[in-house]
Amino acid sequence: MDGLARELLIATGMVLLTVLTHLVGLSVLLQLTRVHVTRFATSLRADRVLVPLGMVLGIFVIHGVEIWAYALLYLAGGAASHLEQALYLSIGAYSTAGWVDVRLPPNWRVVMSLEAMNGLLMVGWSTAFFFQNLYRLMVTDETHPLPRGAIAPEAPPKRRRARR
Repeated sequence: MDGLARELLIATGMVLLTVLTHLVGLSVLLQLTRVHVTRFATSLRADRVLVPLGMVLGIFVIHGVEIWAYALLYLAGGAASHLEQALYLSIGAYSTAGWVDVRLPPNWRVVMSLEAMNGLLMVGWSTAFFFQNLYRLMVTDETHPLPRGAIAPEAPPKRRRARR
């Protein structure tokens, strides 16, 4: 197998692994949040701080697992000479910050570039998850400061079918 095909196969496997990790991780986080809200909610309104902090921490753990998976791949595949360098490379790629002070072997450039795209998608997914669930937990129709549909276009009138 030539170098590019090998890199694409590795990157595809890692994308599948991280998507599954993310899916399972967010599902577990959602269930943990549900358990907290239904069984351990406090009357002191501390949950308005604890629940969002718990969700953010959980999301960081999920991303950390995904970053470590790439780092271990780089270490095992020889793209990095030691764990700290592998982790540094993976964080740079996953966060799309990119680092120029570590020399990357040419046969890992495509994998690392696709890790950046993967990380971007995973961060976006986490952001959508966080805001959707935070909104659901913190806002009711009665407490929201804006009226529902205040500037939405009116629905067109329904047409009746003519009978034949």
